[in-house]
Amino acid sequence: MFLQTAVQPMNPQAQETVFSFWKIIFHGNLFANVVMITVLALGVFALYIFFERLFYINRMLKINDINLMNNIADMLQEGKIQAAVDYCERQNTPEARILEKGITRIGRPISDIVSAMESQGQIEVSKLEKNLNLLASVPSLAPMLGLLGTVIGIIMTFFAMSNAEGSFSPKTLSEGIYTALGQTATGLAVAIPSNFFYNLLLTKIDKFVLKIQHLSTDFLDIINKPA
Repeated sequence: MFLQTAVQPMNPQAQETVFSFWKIIFHGNLFANVVMITVLALGVFALYIFFERLFYINRMLKINDINLMNNIADMLQEGKIQAAVDYCERQNTPEARILEKGITRIGRPISDIVSAMESQGQIEVSKLEKNLNLLASVPSLAPMLGLLGTVIGIIMTFFAMSNAEGSFSPKTLSEGIYTALGQTATGLAVAIPSNFFYNLLLTKIDKFVLKIQHLSTDFLDIINKPA
């Protein structure tokens, strides 16, 4: 006598549930989708500002003559002030423009020279900081928009449940909540890198500020050097 085992056939209709964050964030109503599109647009805008500023700042900081200060010192010691000015104009770099302001005021009080160089330094820094205020607004706006989408999504979910007749499935509640939370997650996913990008650019600009401070000090040492 043979033992027989009953084999249950597999259900061909069973499907594996795959997590898709993209479907979650665009699973809500029209208002939620508009919020998500706005948040993603902010992310693209933040990337554009970051790379545009990064390439510009790097280009401005890399264009530098290592012999700039030595050449200017030699010209000034020989009394060739106009030649030093012309040399700075040919360089056309932030450092050269700052030094040019100082050279054109040689003979005036030291306070006038320092003030002129500081003013030009502020102009050069403002060029590097262009549109950074827009980038700084993204880490604030993105989470707020995400939170707004979450709150509206939860309100819509409970509104639908309160107006549903008879019993409702827990799936309805959980689906509405995780869809709404996807709004906040997207806002944070945009805000966190944007905040990092903003601080990275500020770090580079701070290095430039420190560099021009040393440059101004070296220039003042040159013009105050005893003959």
